[in-house]
Amino acid sequence: MAPSTELLERSFALEEQIRKLNAIGIALSGEQRLEELLELIVKEARSFTGADGGSLYIKEDNRLNFLVAQTESLERRDGHNRQAFKSLYLPLSKESIAGYVALTGEILNIEDVYDIPPTCAYRVNKQFDRQNNYRSKSMLVVPMRDHTNAIIGVLQLINSLNGEGEVVPFKREYEGLVLSLASQAAVAIRNVKLIEAIRNLFRSLVRYSAKAIDARSPHTAGHSGRVARYCVRIAEAINEETEGRFGKVYFTPQEIEELHMAGWLHDIGKIGVRESVLEKTTKLSEAQMQVIEERFEAIKRSVQHAYLQKRVDAQLAGDASCDLPRLEKELARSLRQIEDDLVFLRRVNSPGMMKEEDCVRLHQIAGKTYTTVSGETRPYLTPEEYRHLSVVKGNLTAEEYKEMQAHVEHTIRILNKIPFTDDLKNIPKYA
Repeated sequence: MAPSTELLERSFALEEQIRKLNAIGIALSGEQRLEELLELIVKEARSFTGADGGSLYIKEDNRLNFLVAQTESLERRDGHNRQAFKSLYLPLSKESIAGYVALTGEILNIEDVYDIPPTCAYRVNKQFDRQNNYRSKSMLVVPMRDHTNAIIGVLQLINSLNGEGEVVPFKREYEGLVLSLASQAAVAIRNVKLIEAIRNLFRSLVRYSAKAIDARSPHTAGHSGRVARYCVRIAEAINEETEGRFGKVYFTPQEIEELHMAGWLHDIGKIGVRESVLEKTTKLSEAQMQVIEERFEAIKRSVQHAYLQKRVDAQLAGDASCDLPRLEKELARSLRQIEDDLVFLRRVNSPGMMKEEDCVRLHQIAGKTYTTVSGETRPYLTPEEYRHLSVVKGNLTAEEYKEMQAHVEHTIRILNKIPFTDDLKNIPKYA
């Protein structure tokens, strides 16, 4: 073959490799799921170099996390299970080939890993070969450097195959190209991890904000979390339907994530509701009812004082016609009525539906007055107390109900102010 022809063919081959490398880079930048991204990196690197096998390690503290293992010949031969080799850890040491590259940053292109010179610090681990009746021979191992030039992992390719399927050494020209691919992959991994970290941070902020709002009242504790779970379960149940009303409805994983977040945030507007309204379980608070209880004790004392005053006045006047037994009966009847009225007020203070006769009686009690020991005339109930107790349904006044309902508007207003990313833009609508 003429030198010019050979040079032209090599030029075409290099151009094709660069084209493939660019295509791989585009594919890597489009994958946002870490596990799928790692698998894609090894798959494309193997395809690029004709490697039968490949593995990927990520640095974590003082060890290497063995996350991906692909061996095409084993998969064809006996359905080799990739999962069996995931989530294994190796010590970060120069004694292993991957550890050596991770620590030194050198590229290793080894013709036969079973024939490594004894002067080298690293050795091949033959355990995988023994367990799977495999023979690792040629190996290309490159560091994965991110945009800061930090080594975040190692890409290891095993057994380059020629056109006849024979194991041959990896071409030297692959070293720079695979190193470039590894660098693109490292940046993609960093980006995916950063995106996932931001998502996790957002999820945590959402959950704990909702929990903080729920915790303002023991009656709503855990409510937002339950709504979020129900939203997901309902969406998943709809996805399982193939016929009927929901047969053609399908929620994507991203839409389910939006529903989940919307469930957590649907009550975020309650942050603008007063705690006294949010926690209100009766028409009047315990403190307000205590004031009424004390007032009714004062009413009883005023009635008793009036009775004693009449008795003393009769005795001082020598009025033999004074009917003391009748006065005592009137006193007892008055005290019973006062106590009955108080029991009634305790009952209507609880939320629920008030009957018409209860409304009439409450109005009558509110119209009663008593005279204090000092001679002042005062009502049994203040206008504010009567307004709260006269709520016919539930325990909220019209103003309080409006305030509680306004949390929906607060929620919409708050969520519309949050600059959600495109993949979460439907949260305000779902919430």
